[in-house]
Amino acid sequence: MSVTMNKIKVLHTMTWLAPGGGVDIEVYFAIRGLLEEEFDVHFLVGSEVHHNPFLELKKLKFLVCDDLVRPIQIFKDLKALWFIYKLIRKERYDIVHTHETKASLLTRVAAWLAGSRCIIYGLHGVSFNDPRSIVTRLFYRWLEKSTVWMAHHIVFVGQDAVECYHRAKIGNKIPYTIIYPGIDVNKFISPSSTSSNLREKLGIANNDILIINIGRFSFAKAQKYTILIFYELSKQYANIRLLFVGEGDCREACIGLSKELGIEEKVIFHPFTSDVPSLLHIADISVITSLREGQPRVVVEASLCKVPTVGFDVEGIKEIIKNDYSGFIVPQYDVTALTEKIKILIDNPEKRRIFAERAFEHTKINWDYNIMVDKTKELYSHLMSPHL
Repeated sequence: MSVTMNKIKVLHTMTWLAPGGGVDIEVYFAIRGLLEEEFDVHFLVGSEVHHNPFLELKKLKFLVCDDLVRPIQIFKDLKALWFIYKLIRKERYDIVHTHETKASLLTRVAAWLAGSRCIIYGLHGVSFNDPRSIVTRLFYRWLEKSTVWMAHHIVFVGQDAVECYHRAKIGNKIPYTIIYPGIDVNKFISPSSTSSNLREKLGIANNDILIINIGRFSFAKAQKYTILIFYELSKQYANIRLLFVGEGDCREACIGLSKELGIEEKVIFHPFTSDVPSLLHIADISVITSLREGQPRVVVEASLCKVPTVGFDVEGIKEIIKNDYSGFIVPQYDVTALTEKIKILIDNPEKRRIFAERAFEHTKINWDYNIMVDKTKELYSHLMSPHL
């Protein structure tokens, strides 16, 4: 084992740092916790950086690979592969821990070629469940099957992801661990002082039912279905409002759809903010219409703020809420069913309260980032044991 002052030397890699990215937050908390003890951590990311909380970590060696980009660009991808390979050969990391599809693929290959002792595939989502096309899904499935064997261990964010991969006969023989994504639980449980008059600032009346959808605007997050559902609800309820929080490629299309349906005055498009808890604490119902997730952390966040969630059946959601017990889950694309479930919660404040309390009790003891950090440390120590 290579040693830097008797510390285990670890490389984490990510493709990009997204505005409000859930994986970013999870990896940030993990690295912060590791730096406090016996680990020497380096962090490599691609050229697309929208925000950078990692700069706060003074002990962290922060690296950027300019050729590591999100789209497939063969020439750049090969240059990024070479960059990562040379880095791993030079630094002789004890553990190489990858995150996100592109960075994970290139790092796995580079680390395997460099003869790394321990390669961990941090699997945050099922890439071959991409909702765009069957061709894309088959391509990603082929990529995973072709390279997943290079990893010595897989860290899944939930049981759904494990089952998706094993059903597809990908990584069945590779040891794995499930570690839920960590969240600063206290930040969400206790509302900030800004929540008190936030409704007034946003032009939302106290008696309005506020439906909230938080996430990056993308094809996979599928906010357009939330708009279509709200359009139907607005025909029956005069006192409802819809609040979107986030940025992304599909934001303008969603704004255009709300105007086309004539509901733009009831829909608020709030930009990305670090103060998500304050916005959740003024909401009544959280809606998620994603078509692909790893584990939807926004459902955890809403639950910690005691806001019940209604959503499509996407990977990981059933590990956070239980259908008709602490929330409602309907089949993907079933706009009618989701609309009906939201109506039940609008009409029944007591059910909203009961669902919220049940979801809160479950999430507060399972998604604390301290638990995630402890499990990550335990895994690293185990994988570095001499007998392995």
